Order: sequence, then structure tokens, then C-alpha cells
Amino acid sequence: MPALWANAVLIYGYYVAGFPAIGLVLPLAPVLFTAARSGHLRMGAVVGGSFLGLSLVYRVVSPDEGHDPLLVLGYDGAMSSALLFAVLALGDAVRSRRGWQAELADRLRRAEEERDAHASRLVDAERLRIARDVHDSLGHAVAVVTLHAAVATEALDDGDPAAARRAVETIRAVSRDVLGDLRDTVGLLRGEPAGSECRTRGLADVPDLVAATAAAGVVVRLAVDGDPRPWPAAVEATAHRVVQEALTNVLRHAHATAVTVTVTHGADSLTVTVEDDGRGSGDAEGTGHGLAGMRERVALLGGRLLAADRPGGGFTVSALLPVAAGRVRTPA
Repeated sequence: MPALWANAVLIYGYYVAGFPAIGLVLPLAPVLFTAARSGHLRMGAVVGGSFLGLSLVYRVVSPDEGHDPLLVLGYDGAMSSALLFAVLALGDAVRSRRGWQAELADRLRRAEEERDAHASRLVDAERLRIARDVHDSLGHAVAVVTLHAAVATEALDDGDPAAARRAVETIRAVSRDVLGDLRDTVGLLRGEPAGSECRTRGLADVPDLVAATAAAGVVVRLAVDGDPRPWPAAVEATAHRVVQEALTNVLRHAHATAVTVTVTHGADSLTVTVEDDGRGSGDAEGTGHGLAGMRERVALLGGRLLAADRPGGGFTVSALLPVAAGRVRTPA
């Protein structure tokens, strides 16, 4: 813009000094192009049009020029106006193209950043999922193995080999299951296809959890409310994990003597509840990852998790897992 105004002042001074009239557009073309390319199209058009009109009027009224007014205004005016328009249009087109290229580059940059962020979110989500699976399966297995190892030791001390054998068989079964889970997890991390023996645990495996807990010396009751039916695999797997982690906490922290596991089949939701008569939450419950993992699992399905002390003593874990009506299958 300073260059445009400097050129305008110089040309105005040229005319004031009385020099012969010249075409205004050609001398101003470079600076008009630069002004339009910089985004000052309107100002360039005003300055260029004003001095074009000044030049044409001067050539018509000047007695020294002697030009035919029709020729000056018709031919020269049209040609100069067309040149002025072309110069300004070219500058604005270059500005628009550069702006489009800059916007395209910015979109590509933002798209790449979004892809990286999405990939990072997927990695974080998968890492959390694997951490939950490993924590739940290993935590439950270690708790059961530890308690049954103590039972086997006491049985051997008391001269009861049958009870010791039952405890060892339970340890063997639990160890076999957790080794299978670890094998599946390692295969997933290595990118190997899932084997034919890999399956998702669900409500059908809850009695095994109850039996393993009862074998550790805790009285466990399993209650089923409503009409049992098949649920989506993700819902059943989450329900299984909630019961597994809740029973693990009972074995490790609650010092409970009795536990009730309730599975409620609703019209459009599945609810699992684990209640014990132990010492309540205590300090140990807030320091682990079990409750956080359960909340994450339930939240992924849009459900709600209640984990709190019972008014009469003990602890309650209850997970409500909603299911869309179209995905609930009626029992055969």
C-alpha cells in the first residue's frame, strides 16, 4: 500500500507539472497487482480507477493533446479498463490460490494430527483393556490359589488328604484357566489370530466362579431373578468380569463368611450384584485398580456401577448393564 500511494502521488505530480498525458494502468500495473495479491483489491480498484479517469479526462480536455474524445473514451478507455481489471483479477486470483494452498496444507496438517491422536486413543484404550483383563484374571486366580494353598496345607497338617487333594485340584483348574487367558492375551499382543479354543467368558461361567470361591471356605449363594436369556457377548463378558473381581475382593480384603451373587434378567438390562457380610470397604479397597476397572468396563456399555458399604455391614457391588431392546433375544 505505501508503494501504491507513492506511485499515485508521483503520477499526480506528473500531471500537475503539465507533462504529456500517458496511460495510467500500465505504469501502475505492478503495484496494482501487488496490492490485489496482498488482499487490498478494493483499494487498488479505487486508486487505479480514479487515476484512469483522471488520465482520460485530462486527455479529452487538454488543448495540447488534440485527441478525438470518442477515440480516447471509447477505444483507449475500454482497453485501459480491461487491462486494469485483468491486473487486479490476476493479483486477487494469486492471493486466492495461495490462501487455498495454505488452507489445504493446514487441513492436511490437522488431519494428520487427528489421525495420530485417534491412533493414540486406540492404543490407550487397548492398553487399558489388556490391563483390565490381566488384572481381573490374574487377581482372581492368585487370590483363589493362595487361599486353596492355605487350605491344602491345613488339610495335610490335620491328616485329611482328601481335602488337600480337592484344594490342589482347584488350584490346578484355576491355574489352567488363567494360563489360557494369558496365552490369549500374549497372542493378541503379538498380533496372532485367535485360536479355536479362545472364547469369551459369560454368565455360563459364573457358577464356576461361585464354586471356586465357595471351595475357599466362604459360603456363596447364587440367585437368578427373571427369565434367563442369551445376552450380547460384550454384556455377558462384562457381567462375568464384575462378578469375578467382586469375588476376588471378597477373598482378598473383605474377611467375609457369606456372599450372595444375584443375576437379574430385566426386560432391557442385565444386573449383577455381589453382596458380602465382611468388614466393608476399608483402606485396601481404595488403593487397587479393581473398582476402577469395573467402572471402566460398565461405562463402556453405558451402564452404572454401585460400589458401597452396606448399612448393616459388608460391601455391595452392583452393575446395571443396559441393552437395546432389539438386541435382547428371548429364550427358546
